[in-house]
Amino acid sequence: MKETFVKQVCLSRKAKYIMTFIYNAYGPWMSIRTDQKKEMYGLHQSLGRGVEPKNSNSLEAALRELREETGLRLYYSRTKWIGNDEKFDCNIYTIELDIRKNPQWIE
Repeated sequence: MKETFVKQVCLSRKAKYIMTFIYNAYGPWMSIRTDQKKEMYGLHQSLGRGVEPKNSNSLEAALRELREETGLRLYYSRTKWIGNDEKFDCNIYTIELDIRKNPQWIE
């Protein structure tokens, strides 16, 4: 499949998984796994998941996961596509959170 980009964002690639790294001037934002029944309980993690059939592309899945896990809603243009890990078919994105440069809003 040919990849379609808008600025630095890959829109057409629908990988099996997505991973999103969030950062600001202070460094990366990581969450901690809090469910004691889940694997890797207590460890830091970035946002990631399998891409569901209802998602039209990997970027949509990444932004949906961001909204579900943090409450943040961001514009497509706020993300940067880093690439695809071919071994796991995982699209990797970064998002810089800087209210002074780029507006975002919280649900």
